[in-house]
Amino acid sequence: MKLFETKYGYFSEDGDEYIIKTYQTPKPWINVISNGVYGLTISQAGGGFSWYEHSEFNRLTRWHQDLVQDNWGKYIYIKNNKTGDVWSPTFQPVKTELNKFECIHGFGYTKFNSIYKGVEISLTIFVPFDESIEIWDLKIANKTNKEVDLSIYTYFEWCLGSSADHHREFHKSFLETEFDAKSNVMTATKRLWEIPLGDRGHWNIDYPYLGFLSSNKKISDYDSNKDSFLGQLGDLIKPAGIFAKNLSKKTGSWGDPIGSIKVNCKLKPKGTDRIAFYLGLKENKKEIKNTIKKFSSNESIDKALSDVKKRWNELLGTLVVDTPDEAMNLLTNKWLKYQAISGRLWARTAYYQQSGAFGFRDQLQDSLVFLPINPELTEKQIKLHAKHQMADGSVLHWWHPISETGLETKMTDDLLWLPFLMIHYLKETNNINLFNFESEYYDDKNLKETIYKHCIKAIEKVLTRLSNRGITLIGAGDWNDGLSAVGLEMKGESFWLTEFLYYILHHFIPICEKLGDNNSAARYRTISAQLKEAFDKYSWDGGWYIRATKDNDEIIGSNKNKEGKIYLNAQTWAVLSLIGDQDKNQVALQSLKKYLLKKNGPLLLYPAYSKPDKYIGYLSRYAAGRRENGGVYTHAATWAIWAFAETKNGELPYEIFKRLSPIYNGMNPDEYFAEPYVTPGNIEGPNSPLYGRGGWTWYTGSAAWFQKVIVDRILGIRSDEKGLIVDPCIPKKWKSYSVKRIFRDKEFIINVFNPNHVNSGVKSISVNGKIVSGNIICIENDEKKFLVDVYLG
Repeated sequence: MKLFETKYGYFSEDGDEYIIKTYQTPKPWINVISNGVYGLTISQAGGGFSWYEHSEFNRLTRWHQDLVQDNWGKYIYIKNNKTGDVWSPTFQPVKTELNKFECIHGFGYTKFNSIYKGVEISLTIFVPFDESIEIWDLKIANKTNKEVDLSIYTYFEWCLGSSADHHREFHKSFLETEFDAKSNVMTATKRLWEIPLGDRGHWNIDYPYLGFLSSNKKISDYDSNKDSFLGQLGDLIKPAGIFAKNLSKKTGSWGDPIGSIKVNCKLKPKGTDRIAFYLGLKENKKEIKNTIKKFSSNESIDKALSDVKKRWNELLGTLVVDTPDEAMNLLTNKWLKYQAISGRLWARTAYYQQSGAFGFRDQLQDSLVFLPINPELTEKQIKLHAKHQMADGSVLHWWHPISETGLETKMTDDLLWLPFLMIHYLKETNNINLFNFESEYYDDKNLKETIYKHCIKAIEKVLTRLSNRGITLIGAGDWNDGLSAVGLEMKGESFWLTEFLYYILHHFIPICEKLGDNNSAARYRTISAQLKEAFDKYSWDGGWYIRATKDNDEIIGSNKNKEGKIYLNAQTWAVLSLIGDQDKNQVALQSLKKYLLKKNGPLLLYPAYSKPDKYIGYLSRYAAGRRENGGVYTHAATWAIWAFAETKNGELPYEIFKRLSPIYNGMNPDEYFAEPYVTPGNIEGPNSPLYGRGGWTWYTGSAAWFQKVIVDRILGIRSDEKGLIVDPCIPKKWKSYSVKRIFRDKEFIINVFNPNHVNSGVKSISVNGKIVSGNIICIENDEKKFLVDVYLG
């Protein structure tokens, strides 16, 4: 059965694949495939690039961002030597109209199925776990009654190092290639690695890797020179090398290096063949030889792909929901988790943005997705980020692995996400011991202190950044980077950050007490009361909460403003943090609903800025209705679900889910444009002529958060130190749903029944047949499996 089908594609019945029916999608619809170290992006037309460890510092293949042409990639040419026909199974780059085409994106692989003039090709591209290699597995079938004589060529441009090689005449000067006929492999390396490392000046270190391209069939010809392969003034559609009698066999240090190898394939009528190409990166030729040998047989390739699917099923299978909404099931069980892990945590790159870096706040939040999967992976992320904190409590806004260089800024919220993650880690695991783990600091490797001390230092640093009125200072931006000029003089205030700080203190006080730090607990209680008093005094605008003040004391997010009158985060976090007055909170949420809630979810602010304001920052410089300037910023929009669920606002949490859902938005694909199987970073708002168009997909912090608020707040199954809380806020029409999840190494199968058709309220809970009081499922025995029945009413 095809799920959520449009003219462009549909989900498979099991939800494990999205099948794209045409290469002519509104924008590139991609997959981000990564094993945590090696990865690639690939679009439905064959565009994309590969990297090892860091998509910008150590890119294997060249790619430049063009979401219109999508004409940078790693390609295969098929040539029928008898007819002269040339085509590509991915459509690009030859653009020959294929008789049949489909692209299937799955977890850890992408597959292209095509037919052209009786030649059927299935091309599967995947990255095995625990290896720095990608495999292109071609299965070729001759469906005609005549013998077919084919030549199969690869093509891509070697990068090997920094992706910023726009000055190609310079960067290509350091590349060198070699072909080893005995080993059946082309290798490439670089005499320079253009990253900020080394002890003898700028750009003066060796590149320590060998890129390699090989096949499990005998390579009959090759070319590593773009000039000879394309021909001067030639192009990828009709490259000279394909139509020449032979390729140039050029290698060395003096060309513009590409990776083109050729294998021959003759098929009898109705005959079949199978060919694999290997692309990867290793430190030496011995490693290359061993890796190619490891995957040299069809059986080893099949096993590697099977292992990839198995590993992803294991990762995605620890939390499974079954609701009346199939779109919710698909996103929650599979695609949101896959996006957050493969795209954000492991690859840290996609088509709309290429980073490779770790954002201090970004990947910490993303690691929330690991809590119901394997909390040890969240723990690993916490430890990594703690090492990138300064001894004074401040942090790097982002940093690059490999070089370990990063950006110190006056962003004022980054540092608080460490205690935030520790709060949620403790709720999931009840493991207080992680607070006692000792970690170094970025600027003082010799000083090692506990994670608890790291958290305290983060909090204390923020407490040094309060205005005279007792409101937190915004600096160069809080969560919203686009408010980049509001507080550069360290005078502007952030009411959202005040809410967030209050949330941290409220939840951290019990942790202080658990660890015997009663002095800090008492102090933070006093400070919390002071924050609340200042917030009550200065934040209310009459119908909603103010967002911020500028360095010159002008207000942002007020009815007094002509533009940017109301901001989303100030309203939602007043509720989530518990700092806001309950009556004011309800008024603020009604204002949110009235002014911000639109067809694709809640806008980040309204109305959009039509003119740049240099005292606000680059947010106001986006076109009106785009991204943070009056668009739906999906990350923040997920918090509206949390806020409305927290206040038990009936149908609204589910309604916002539907409006944000890429699956439902994707049912109108010629308006929405973006992939329907992953969340976008933003959706154009009503001030934009492109209202409703999604963009900045894959590389967005919304995936982990969307998954979390669906489970924790709509379905209402969330972790707490005492156990699992059951506190749903669902549509009245739902009769029942279930949640199966692993919690502290035990399996819980929770069936929720709604015979009275209510939105919320737990009437009774039974665990393994025994009625329990309250709405918390406590673990009080050594049993490994718990069957829970919940009745609402």
